[in-house]
Amino acid sequence: MCNVKEGKDVKTKADLQNLVTSVILRQTSEFSLDDIYNGTLARLVGSDFYDSSEVKQRCENTINTLFIINRLKSDGHGKYELDMSFPSVSSRN
Repeated sequence: MCNVKEGKDVKTKADLQNLVTSVILRQTSEFSLDDIYNGTLARLVGSDFYDSSEVKQRCENTINTLFIINRLKSDGHGKYELDMSFPSVSSRN
């Protein structure tokens, strides 16, 4: 698993995307766009992206993409659940 940057270390759009994706993939129960947005913001304190409108857009786009490729289930009312296990690669001994 990669080391996802947080706070002031989030400097590029790629760092932001990795953080958003990480927040989504770490969900263990039902979640909403606002849950992901707030979880991402909590990890962006100190970053130039903290007050950026791009954060919510990245959250929306990532949720939509994961839904389209059947990695999220939706209840049709703004709540989602992961439709895959995470980590998706099991460890072997």
